[in-house]
Amino acid sequence: MEAIKAKRNEKSEVRIAARQEAVRAIKAKRQEEEAKKKAEKAKAAQAAVAASRGKAGQPKMSKQQAKGAAPKVQAKSR
Repeated sequence: MEAIKAKRNEKSEVRIAARQEAVRAIKAKRQEEEAKKKAEKAKAAQAAVAASRGKAGQPKMSKQQAKGAAPKVQAKSR
């Protein structure tokens, strides 16, 4: 209760300044997190590009083709 009364008795400029500082801190933290996410995303994208370059020489095939299964017989009577 005393904390509430103390805040109530503060000048409005002090309350506004404290609120703005809190908002700035939150925004700075959010920007850091977004920058970190972008860096991780870029790193993952580079890894994916590098991995796809390694697979580029190989023809694309399904799992069954890779196992050596016979291809599905196509219908000819239609």
